[in-house]
Amino acid sequence: MYNSKMKIYDFLIIGAGSAGCSMAYFLQKENKSIALIDREGIAGGASGAAGAFLSPLPGKKNPYNSLVNAALDYSLDFYEKLLPSAVDKKGVLRVADTNFDEEKLSKNSIRCEYLSSEKLHYISKNFMEIDGYFYENAAVVEPVQICRELTKESDFYKRDVKELHFKDGIYTIDEIKAKNIILAQGVGSSLVEIPYMKISPIFGLRVDVKTTTKVPFNIHKSISVSTNKHDGTLSIGATQQRHDDEKIECLTTCDKCAYYLESDEMQTATLLKQAEELIKLEDLEVVKIYKGARATIKSYFPLIGKVVNYESSLKKYPSIKNGTKIPPEMLEYYPNMYVINALGSRGFVYGPYLAKILAQNILYNEPIPKEVSTEKLFYKAARKD
Repeated sequence: MYNSKMKIYDFLIIGAGSAGCSMAYFLQKENKSIALIDREGIAGGASGAAGAFLSPLPGKKNPYNSLVNAALDYSLDFYEKLLPSAVDKKGVLRVADTNFDEEKLSKNSIRCEYLSSEKLHYISKNFMEIDGYFYENAAVVEPVQICRELTKESDFYKRDVKELHFKDGIYTIDEIKAKNIILAQGVGSSLVEIPYMKISPIFGLRVDVKTTTKVPFNIHKSISVSTNKHDGTLSIGATQQRHDDEKIECLTTCDKCAYYLESDEMQTATLLKQAEELIKLEDLEVVKIYKGARATIKSYFPLIGKVVNYESSLKKYPSIKNGTKIPPEMLEYYPNMYVINALGSRGFVYGPYLAKILAQNILYNEPIPKEVSTEKLFYKAARKD
C-alpha cells in the first residue's frame, strides 16, 4: 500500500460494493490511482450479501427494461472475461407470478423457450408442478470474489467515514487525499447534502445451502434459486421488505441491525418453503445466511453523474422551480464530485455497465443517458420544491 500521507490519489471512492468496486476497476484501467474506503470491507455490506443473480427483465420493451437488459448483456460478458471461476451461466427459468404473468414472460423481445411441467420433470424429477419460460442469458456470480478481483490494483482502507474536507482542490478523509471523489455508499448516509437523491433501503435475504439435488439452472418466481455453484452450494434469495415508511438510517449492515436481528429463523424458514414450492431440495443443509439493504429511489432507475449542488443551483436560477429549462452545464456542482448509487437489487447487473459509462464521462466527457443522470432527478425535485 502507498504511504497515504505522501500520496494524493486521482480518485477516492467511498463505498466498496458492486458500484464502488466497478468504478475502481475502470478508472484504474485508465492508469488512475485509486483509494477505496468502506466501513465494512470489500463487499462487506449489501453487495456481499447479494444473491448476485443476473437475469433479463421480460415484458414489452420500455426504457427501464431496455436499460436492465443492455446492462445484463454487457456485464455478463465482462464477468466471464474478468473471472470465469466466479460465474455460473446456465440460464434462468422464469415462473409466472403476480408481477410477471404469462403474457409478460412470453411476449417480449427477449428470446425464450416455454418449458412445460412435463419437460421440466424430464430434466429433473425434483421439479414441482410448475412450468415457465427459459431465458438462456442469465447467471449467478460470486459477489465477494468479483469485488476483490475488481479492486486488486486499488488501495483499500477500512474506515467509517463521518466527515469530508475540501481545500485547495483536494478532498481529504483522515490522512487520505484525492483530487476527485466518487460517492458509492448505497444506503449509507451521504457525506454531502443531495436532497434530490432520496434513497429507500430495500431489505434482501440470501441463504446459501448444500443439497444433493442438481438444480440445472436458476429459477425465479417471487424468490430466486440458483443452480449449483462452483463451491458446491446454491443460493436462495429474495427482496423481503421495503423501508419506505420507516424512519431508518442505515448505520450498519443488516445482519447487525436491531430491526432484523431477531427474525432470522422465520425469514429463513419462509424462504426455504418458497424454494421447495419450485424444486425439491434433498438433504438440505443451511450453510450461511446473509442480509443486506439495497439502495433504490422511487423510479427504480439507478443514478450516476456529477453531484449537483441543489441549494446553489436554485439560488442562482430560482426560475427552475417554475419550469425554466436551464442547461445542465450551467448548473452549480460540487467540485470534482461524482455519484453512482441506487443500483437496487441489480447491483451486479448494473455495476460494470454504469461504472464504464461514468468513467468515460469523467475522463472523456462522454454523455450519460438521461434516464440515469443526476440532472434529471435534480430538475424533477426542484420543480416540486
